Amino acid sequence: MHCSPHDHPGSGDEDLLEVLIVDDDDVDREKLSRMLHRTAWNVHVEEAASRCEALELIRNPDSRFDIVFLDFGLSDGDGRELLPAIREELDPDCPIIAVTGHGSAEIAADSIKQGMTEFLTKRMLSAENVAASIKEGIAWRQDRKAVRQAEAELTHKSLHDPLTDLPNRTLFFDRLTQACARARRSGDSFAVVMVDLDRFKEINDSLGHAAGDVVLQTVARRLRAHLREVDTVARLGGDEFAIILESIATVDAATAMGEKINQLIEQPVLHDNRVLYVGASLGMALCPQLSFSPTALLSAADSAMYKAKAGVEKTCVARSQELQDPDELDHKGLLDELAEAIAAREIQWHWQPKIDLLHARVTGFEALVRWVPHDSGDVSPEQLIRVVEQSPLIEPFTILCLDTVLGQFATVHEAWPDTSISINVSARMLERPSFVENVLRSISMHQINPERVILELTETALIAHPAQARRVVEKLHREGVRLSIDDFGAGFTSFGYLRDFTIDEIKIDRSFISRCTESSFDQSLITSLVVLCNSLGISLVAEGIEDESVRALLVTLGCPFGQGYGISRPLPFDHLQSWVVKWNSSPHALPTYGPEARLQ
Repeated sequence: MHCSPHDHPGSGDEDLLEVLIVDDDDVDREKLSRMLHRTAWNVHVEEAASRCEALELIRNPDSRFDIVFLDFGLSDGDGRELLPAIREELDPDCPIIAVTGHGSAEIAADSIKQGMTEFLTKRMLSAENVAASIKEGIAWRQDRKAVRQAEAELTHKSLHDPLTDLPNRTLFFDRLTQACARARRSGDSFAVVMVDLDRFKEINDSLGHAAGDVVLQTVARRLRAHLREVDTVARLGGDEFAIILESIATVDAATAMGEKINQLIEQPVLHDNRVLYVGASLGMALCPQLSFSPTALLSAADSAMYKAKAGVEKTCVARSQELQDPDELDHKGLLDELAEAIAAREIQWHWQPKIDLLHARVTGFEALVRWVPHDSGDVSPEQLIRVVEQSPLIEPFTILCLDTVLGQFATVHEAWPDTSISINVSARMLERPSFVENVLRSISMHQINPERVILELTETALIAHPAQARRVVEKLHREGVRLSIDDFGAGFTSFGYLRDFTIDEIKIDRSFISRCTESSFDQSLITSLVVLCNSLGISLVAEGIEDESVRALLVTLGCPFGQGYGISRPLPFDHLQSWVVKWNSSPHALPTYGPEARLQ
């Protein structure tokens, strides 16, 4: 390991560019070092003559490198084997420039795929192209930083209440699910608390929303400050809060904590020279005494909270006899009837159009299941999917879906050449060895271009079994099939998987779209998603567009595609042709931008 012969400027020099050269040839290292010092940057160079020396530098806690120049052929191995260490132990955003004596277009392309940001050959090396590679590397690093910042901001916004900055319902339920899983494994106890503020409506109605907001922010601040870091405090909406209290094992301990929380909330709030008084009604449910189910615990705590509101005691702890099972369908009868319907091909899929929001050009369709059983009463699509996913019918149901929908698309795909068809896929199908084969067989049988087929998965489908999901997604992507993430932002806690999976499309959950004309928070979240998707080359689709004002706002925010009842409800396939003809014969493009050619 050698330092540059040039003086090392002080560590306080913010313009200093720290460079690592990894090459086993002394002459080549010296040549590259001279070129680096002839660039416009103030550089300090560290040199490593082997993989071993490079690893020592990379793993040194005092090391900081802004850019790495890496040769492949080292005396103790392939330099490319250093890539994981640089990314994981040094800096995930560090530009890595390949400098090798043996180069070809194929090697260069392979290097970029492995994570290099630039590829230079030694025989073509000059101060000019070294300087250009540094410039490109710095720009690449800045782009990565912007994407990470957008990810972090978007993640935080999607998981926190904009008024109090407490976790929102989505993050709370995620943490509750994790707490239930820990309790099931280790027996750790905890309490779920539902909190409803008393007299809040009177304050909000008589003094205005500003006073109500101050009350909510003050209560949130007090709860966060006085509870432990291991506990979770969330705002679920309105004047309703929820808490997870770790290590609460008995009714007495729960009651004592409830009294303390009540005393905390009842302290007066000062606003605009007024003293405001609120109270709270608390419902509590204990795990594992009552259940290991997040839904059941929340339901029990919510019921107990309403008992507290109706009684004298302001804290009520749910008892086991009060625990109610969620309302479920008669699964056995429904499954028997569903099996017959699958065999008789009686299940239908309705098609909902997706459009280019600015020009109103139809770009694709989503197939949505519809079935009316003869004997089991009304069954919503959501209930049907829930039942199917937990039954042995999941595979024949999926095969029927692929065959029906792709068979229908085969009759129109030539007439509508610029459209795609989206099919929803259960997370459980990713575990089936035959899933990829079934998808590709159906596409081939109906003679459809795979690139026009989009499989929609929820975020949790990718994260539940990431290794298996990645294998399936990569196999399908190699064959040209595209992947879409449905209900994006509705229930997950990280955006890291966007880097790990080849994702072609994101569909913003309708809960963010339905309020976007009134909520600056939702507008900000959509804008952040637009920036993120543009950076990653991912298509962005808004779900749940109800009217033209929402569509116009989404265009202003930069969202390119959308679907919803304001465009069209899901239609039986037989009605689709007439809808397309009618849609294309009417002016739907936003008038500011003028008409464009639509689907023929």
